[in-house]
Amino acid sequence: MQQLPQRIARTKDLRAKGYNCSQCVFMVFDDITGLDPATSARLTAALGSGVGGTREICGVANAMALVEGMTGGDAPSDKVEAMARAKKVITRFADANGGCLRCCDLKRPDAPKSCNQLILEGVEMLHEAIKERQPE
Repeated sequence: MQQLPQRIARTKDLRAKGYNCSQCVFMVFDDITGLDPATSARLTAALGSGVGGTREICGVANAMALVEGMTGGDAPSDKVEAMARAKKVITRFADANGGCLRCCDLKRPDAPKSCNQLILEGVEMLHEAIKERQPE
């Protein structure tokens, strides 16, 4: 598994290049998803700014769910476990941000964290959640 400092550096580089929040999170987990950068970028392109720019569910949370979905099996019954993994890490992200998951709440004028901080926080939380499940 890739190390967290590598993921953080790649995240910052992607953000500097103009990728959205969801792309930045999802693309640095390519060792987990097995997807190439172009496919990952296209898959998550419309998830930024709260799903299609609607300012609803944060792109970081969307990317977390997608990555967690890629860590399990592909049988219909595997969805229950994937949703539980996603719920756990997304709830942790929300709890760290005043219970908010909506982009418009996270990006309000008096928000304590910038999008860049939220992206890095999400990458770290997702990395740790996956790492906890890896055998030693």
